[in-house]
Amino acid sequence: MEKPRAVRDRGKEWAELARVWKRPAPDLVFVLGRRRVGKSFLLARFAKAVNGIYYQATRRTEHEQLARLSSLIGEHFKDPALRHGGPFPDWEGLFRYVAERAGGEPLVLILDEFPYLSSAAPALPSIIQALWDHEWPETRIKLVLSGSHITAMKQLEAADQPLYGRRTARIDIEPFDFVHAAEFVPGYEPRDRLRAFGIFGGVPGHLALLDPEQPLAENVAQQMLGPSGRLLDEAQHMLDAFLSDAQVHYSVIEAIAGGERTWNGITKRVGRDGGSMSRTMQWLLDMRIVARVVPITETNAAKSKRALYRITDPYVGFWHRFVSPMISAGMVGLAPAERLWADRIEPRLDDYMGGIFESVCRTFVRRGQGLTFAPLRVGEWWDGTSQNEIDVVALGPEGQVLVGECKWGGVRLSDLARLRARANLLLADLGEGPHQVHFALFSGGDVSPEMAREVESGSVLHFSAQDLYAAPR
Repeated sequence: MEKPRAVRDRGKEWAELARVWKRPAPDLVFVLGRRRVGKSFLLARFAKAVNGIYYQATRRTEHEQLARLSSLIGEHFKDPALRHGGPFPDWEGLFRYVAERAGGEPLVLILDEFPYLSSAAPALPSIIQALWDHEWPETRIKLVLSGSHITAMKQLEAADQPLYGRRTARIDIEPFDFVHAAEFVPGYEPRDRLRAFGIFGGVPGHLALLDPEQPLAENVAQQMLGPSGRLLDEAQHMLDAFLSDAQVHYSVIEAIAGGERTWNGITKRVGRDGGSMSRTMQWLLDMRIVARVVPITETNAAKSKRALYRITDPYVGFWHRFVSPMISAGMVGLAPAERLWADRIEPRLDDYMGGIFESVCRTFVRRGQGLTFAPLRVGEWWDGTSQNEIDVVALGPEGQVLVGECKWGGVRLSDLARLRARANLLLADLGEGPHQVHFALFSGGDVSPEMAREVESGSVLHFSAQDLYAAPR
């Protein structure tokens, strides 16, 4: 089944949905992913491709949800009674009708934003469980439950929940990486593609706002720095749909975006003790808003005391670092958006891009591009004092170790010397050898003549911003 051209990337996700569709058995599929990541776009188009039923739940009462879905099902099956206001009295009747009309043929029924639906109808998971166990085994119903509230979707599979052990497939919809994000601005030169990713992130709903014919500065000014900007305050309200009181959650995000990376630093910045913050942080981790990272050498990541915390979405990090302070100071709407870019953002953008570039380079290495071995693990490393850090570390199956330094600016011979010194510390932390060490430098800027000679000699790999967008080798 060919994926529509309108669906960017998502080849693996489409293939998994197609695999489920072809199975001669019923399926219960969970689809998870943050808001505006493209779940609804993908699922609605898959439903259309297989003549299925797609319904997006909203914050409505159970009666209203049942009536709307009944009408939609009536449209699908051309049933006048359902189309014109004769809804099913209960969920059992609705699902049985769908199974009966499917007549043993495969039928996709997608219930998007399912947490809204189950909140309005708490008995719904139990009803689905009973149908799945007793009435659907002989059907080819493909029920897809999707949601942006990742914590609530994961809870559906908890051991004490009705749908525990029932799902047959799970699809995680992730934001686009830097390569696929660049497809929204194909005319930009590599450094501006990386800047666009560092500012707008990888969420398709954000990237679709970019005008590829306009310079990056104008896109940022239009979407974030003026009163009518679509992304002016989205980060400020991103949790409102999931939590009634998210003040502490927002404070944690702001603390991390402001440079606090350790647990102690975050709790002090927020002004709460660690015990009261644990549930808040776990919720942010489960929702994939924050990531907890540890050195690649750690053998017990869950208990590591060397953990650092990062914002996963570049847009959120950028907004808190640059846009939020301007809103608080009353600048947005008062000063021209172009001036805010030129005076308040552009002079500090290179410093901000350093961390973004490191993340991009790790993604590049995970793709296995330009390496002499296929990595089994890719991450980063820092020592117990956090004084010595290595931006990229890749471990291969036969003792290969790639160590890489990422510089958004240019690279010099001194960068290689520092990398070699830190590699020795990493190897001591890794322990058992022997190791085959490979050195790599990633740069967004120029290469000094001395460094260029090292690259030519083959003693170190070098990847430029343009190389990061090269086709896989």
